[in-house]
Amino acid sequence: MGCVPGMVAYMGTAAALPRRVAIARKVRAQPRRLIPLAVVVLALIAWAGYRAWAARQPYTWAGTVEARDIAVGSRVGGRVKEVLVQEGERVEAGQPIVQLEAGDLNAQRLQAEGQLLQAQAALDKMMGHTRPQDMGKTRAQGGPARVEPRPPLTGSLAEQVARARAELTAAQVALDKAELDARRARSLFQQQVNTRADLDTAEASLRQARATRDARHAQLQELQQGTNADIRAQQGAVEAARGRLEAIDVALNELTIRAPLAARVESLDLRPGDLLQPNATAATLVEDDQLYVRIYVPETHLGKLRPGSEVPVRVDSFPGRTFTGVVENIASEGEYTPRNLQTPDERAWQVFATRVGLREEGQQQLRSGMAAYVTVPK
Repeated sequence: MGCVPGMVAYMGTAAALPRRVAIARKVRAQPRRLIPLAVVVLALIAWAGYRAWAARQPYTWAGTVEARDIAVGSRVGGRVKEVLVQEGERVEAGQPIVQLEAGDLNAQRLQAEGQLLQAQAALDKMMGHTRPQDMGKTRAQGGPARVEPRPPLTGSLAEQVARARAELTAAQVALDKAELDARRARSLFQQQVNTRADLDTAEASLRQARATRDARHAQLQELQQGTNADIRAQQGAVEAARGRLEAIDVALNELTIRAPLAARVESLDLRPGDLLQPNATAATLVEDDQLYVRIYVPETHLGKLRPGSEVPVRVDSFPGRTFTGVVENIASEGEYTPRNLQTPDERAWQVFATRVGLREEGQQQLRSGMAAYVTVPK
């Protein structure tokens, strides 16, 4: 019977063992249930940290370095005679780049010059010896009147006009005298002092003087108004010949392709003997101080930029370096977006093309086509 207490103690310990095991299991399972909660907490902390870090980061927009280039060529074209510069070489304003062969243009110019001289000589001769055709009038009373012949007009057109005006004045004076004589003859005939023959003679002289005055007046008008069709036609021939000569001079000048301003030769793929078509590009020039970066700014961030503000520019070719850029222009119309925008996310689809000009250092070291990044602090 002495072993009963020991047995009781053992049985009590055995009965409490499952409870202890359950408690231990609960204690061991408690950290596993906390793991998801800890992961969520850590994720929230990381997300908050990222938001705080992102909030301090500047806005960055990717773009491309572009250049304002000039395509030069000839309006007449022709065979390349000489290439005077090479790719990458700097040229000054007016410097020859390519020389084309003249072909038969020089011969055409000689012909046009000769035609101009001939036309001008014919016009000078015509202006110096032109005589308007004598004109006459027919009166109802007394029949046709005979106009006194006059010598051919010589000298320049101005001298002819002055002479015709003087002759008109003399004819008017003669007409006034003839009218006075006719009135006197009528009065004497009514008084039976003169005979009918004397009256007819006076009236015939009056008709003659009137016809002469009218003819001189018509001649003067013809000279003053320049109605001579031959002179006008010859003047047109002179102008046409002069125009042909000037057109050939322009074509001869187009044979030399020159740089319109100071620039760098970007591309020039011509050799002597090549045929260049009219208005085709002979060389591409890049202007000085004309490199810029083209970026596209979302509508939601458009207020971060304004024309005239300086922004840093980075390129992959020069890591660790920044170049100074100046916002030159922001497009007034958006791109790549529907017309009806409702939410801020949709408005972010709308972008505005922005041109950022480069300062002197960037103009010298950067090249067109490079990827560039423009940053703006928040």
